[in-house]
Amino acid sequence: MNDFYQAALNIAKKKLFSDLIPGKLHSPRLGTGGGFVDIFLWDTVFCSHWAKYHMDEFPMEDSIDNFYLCQEPDGFISRQIRSDGKSKWSKAYPVSFAPPLLSWLELDLYVGGFQKNRLERVYPALCKLHEFNKKWRRADGLYFSDMWGCGMDDIPRWDDQTDTDSPGINISRAAVLEDGEYGDQSYKFMTDNPHCNFNWNRQIGWVDTNCQIAFDCLNLSKIATILKRTQEARNYRNEHDALAALINEKMFHEKCGFYCDCTGTRLINHMHIGGFWALISEVATPERANRLMEHLCDPETFGLPCGVPGIARNDSCFGLDERHYWTGPAWCPTEYMVLCGVRTYQEETLAKELATRFYNATYRIWEKTGTIWENYSPMQCEQPSPAAGRDFCGWSALAPITIFLEFVNKSNNA
Repeated sequence: MNDFYQAALNIAKKKLFSDLIPGKLHSPRLGTGGGFVDIFLWDTVFCSHWAKYHMDEFPMEDSIDNFYLCQEPDGFISRQIRSDGKSKWSKAYPVSFAPPLLSWLELDLYVGGFQKNRLERVYPALCKLHEFNKKWRRADGLYFSDMWGCGMDDIPRWDDQTDTDSPGINISRAAVLEDGEYGDQSYKFMTDNPHCNFNWNRQIGWVDTNCQIAFDCLNLSKIATILKRTQEARNYRNEHDALAALINEKMFHEKCGFYCDCTGTRLINHMHIGGFWALISEVATPERANRLMEHLCDPETFGLPCGVPGIARNDSCFGLDERHYWTGPAWCPTEYMVLCGVRTYQEETLAKELATRFYNATYRIWEKTGTIWENYSPMQCEQPSPAAGRDFCGWSALAPITIFLEFVNKSNNA
């Protein structure tokens, strides 16, 4: 264990929270890095992908199980849960959408040595959540989400040709389930936020959401196979294949060689990191996977020297100042997703090259600043990203721990 690795653990221990109401949820829990009182599904899943290596020191299982404790009878699990165990958001709005990543984590834990009885316990909850998420499916079979529901706040989901007046699910005060002034402030922040358009959701088929649903199908099929539920495994695999075919039909931009968001009739003219979910979900055909991976080597799009940016470098929305949150910086959660996706297509050399480049950049920033950051500039490692919070362990412990163990130093830790 090197000093960078140990620094991540030290910061993460300081971020543990014990703020949950006794009897409602497990406490303490993993801290998501930003000091938020609420618990977030996206954040907790990616935190767990490093905490799995230190379960004697961190309450990883309890942190995950909090989401199952809060699941409603219809399968709904909120992406953001308050300390009293209630959703911050109404499930009538896609802002509440929980990216379906729990099945990935549970399968990863099983492969990593967890007992089969944990899979048996959580499998029914995962199936119920999967069925609930079909609420966010459009008439054409594609899924949609929301700026916050997708986990990537300010990624542009429209372009100059998009009719932004077409009807979506308009966010009202009823979307925020908190009473009083705090709820009013949350709603005002949403509607005043210049980075997010909270009326924009089902007009667009969200490429990351669709690939994540397909990935959920794939993981549920594998879990069902382990549990010897043969017909269920087959059904989930068939659902994966059908959705993958639809994504390939409607969401691949032949000219760009990339998976993009789409309306009912055309592709949106932005390449963002959500398109790389097509790798880990096994949606991409071999030929299209190769085209995606070419972008990871192209300095004009995603092949930047210090990490994979949230949006292509040649996109007009790309930037690296404090106004750009996901539209520029490289993030540990999506970097890890990309690496896992590249490995899915057996491109180990490329995966190690990308991982080493990113790991070295985050290591140098830690050496210079003495801490670990929320996100990183993909262009240089001389100073932190202006749009990053410090002491972010949090998901950023993925770089010094998981990316190091699973990709950079894999030969010594296989």
